[in-house]
Parts: sequence; C-alpha cells; structure tokens
Amino acid sequence: MRDRILETTLRLCKTFGVKSITMQDIARECGISKKTVYEHFSDKNELIDEVTGYMTDTYRDRLAECHDAGKNAIDELVMSINHTEHMARSTNPVLLFELEKYHPSAWKRVQHFKQEEMAATVLGNLERGIAEGLYRPNLRTDIMVHLRLLQMDSLFNPMHFPAAQFELHDVMYQLTVHYINGIATPEGQALLETYLPSAITA
Repeated sequence: MRDRILETTLRLCKTFGVKSITMQDIARECGISKKTVYEHFSDKNELIDEVTGYMTDTYRDRLAECHDAGKNAIDELVMSINHTEHMARSTNPVLLFELEKYHPSAWKRVQHFKQEEMAATVLGNLERGIAEGLYRPNLRTDIMVHLRLLQMDSLFNPMHFPAAQFELHDVMYQLTVHYINGIATPEGQALLETYLPSAITA
C-alpha cells in the first residue's frame, strides 16, 4: 500500500505539480480513504519527501541500466539522454520549482542527488570513455562534470529555454552533440556520427 501511495502521488505531482495536490486527491486516486494515507505518512511534507526519494531512486536505477546496457561510453550517454528526455516530457515543469519553494527537505534530496549521484554518473561515463579511447585523455574531468551538470540545469530551466521558443528534444539533442564533440577523440567523433540523428530519438 505504501508503494502504491508513492507511485500515485508521483504520477499526480508529475502531472499537476506539488502545490495543488491534496491528501484527499491522493486517497481518491488510490481508491482508499484519507485515513489510510495518514496511516503511512504523517503529513503531506513527509509524503512529498518520500516521493522525491522514490523519484530519484527510480532515475538512478534507469541510469544504472543505461550503464550496464551501453556498448560503450557514447552509447551509454545517448541512452541516458533518451531516458532523461522521456522523463522530462512526462513531468510538469513547475514540479521542481514548487519543491524548491514549498518543500525544502525534498528539494535538499534533489540537490544531493544531483551533486553527488549525478556527478558520480557523469564522472563514471567520462572515465569509461577515456579508457575506451573515445574521450580525450587530457580532460579535466572535474571541470567537465561541473559543465555537464550546468547544461542539465539549464535544460530544465524554462527561463533559459522557454517552451514557447525551444523544443525540448532539439535543445537536448544540440547540448548532447556539443558536449560529446567537445570531449571526444577523433574515434569518438566518428562513432558519434553513426548514432546521429537517429539514435537520439524523440
């Protein structure tokens, strides 16, 4: 039941944002009483905090799958970008804004995930690409990790890429191609050409 409540809450929050969702809405969508929701979560803040952890855990699992399934570092990166785009398309852009504004504990979990786990994922991909001869060996990986996280932050910031002016897929495609070409060896750039434009799909 707890997982069912978390999954339902995440789906509602991704659709409508956080602020407008009530405990009664969640109970109704689950087909249970509000009392049952409160048996598992003391209040909305606790529920949103747990949902945020559920969301980041799910994303971490998908990135791990991309790493395991990727034939090489570029393949892994392309797969992870496709998954990230799918996630972004299914999420109301106000979600992160409302977490930051109304649920500081949950937002802290998002920030920790980005600064620790996402950074480790990016670093692992860079080290893999260097070992495979696809990325340049003289990269300052600490700088490249920071740059990639800034790119992803910018992607999800509607002030940087307003939806009325930029299509999400185009922005993600351009940022990814720019990033890979900047770090790739000639061998890596040649491999990237075999993925474009079909591999990074809408």
